[in-house]
Amino acid sequence: MIEEKQQFEEVWEKGDYRRGSTAQRLAPFLRKIIPPGSVINDYGSGTGRVELILHQCGYQINMVDIADNALEPEARALIGNGLTYTVSPLESLPADFPVVDWGICINVLMLVKPERLDLILSEIRRTARNVIIEVYDMDDNRLGKNWTRIKGNADYWREAVARHWPVSESHPSPEHPRRYITIGRS
Repeated sequence: MIEEKQQFEEVWEKGDYRRGSTAQRLAPFLRKIIPPGSVINDYGSGTGRVELILHQCGYQINMVDIADNALEPEARALIGNGLTYTVSPLESLPADFPVVDWGICINVLMLVKPERLDLILSEIRRTARNVIIEVYDMDDNRLGKNWTRIKGNADYWREAVARHWPVSESHPSPEHPRRYITIGRS
């Protein structure tokens, strides 16, 4: 885990990860699905940009990320005021990590080792009754390495989510045909 944490902190520092935020761009979609006023867990929260938008709309968010240097100052300033922040690998969330009705995991799961996917999904399921996941199946080359480890299509992700939630549904991405949104519902 320490090696993986260091790799993600390095890609946040030197890998041009801050250039965009898919989660931020998906905020209107998330707001259509997640009821107003909900508490949300964001698994792999990264910069925290979507949290700024969702917080302004009345949501409370529990952020978790393996890379402590990903979170930007604007989001960090709201910790304790509607936002919490935990540094942890997704497959071993703290026992007291909040259990909520909704979780989001945007552009994270395709980056994990395939043999850890179900463990991560089980931890997300333990702490979120429903989840919105967005992934892509394109190469993501940064710092001389392809970060995309799982190149599944919409069916792959719907089946992966169905192993953990009773209802699993696919939605087209508003951004690109090789981005896949999957919703798991209790």
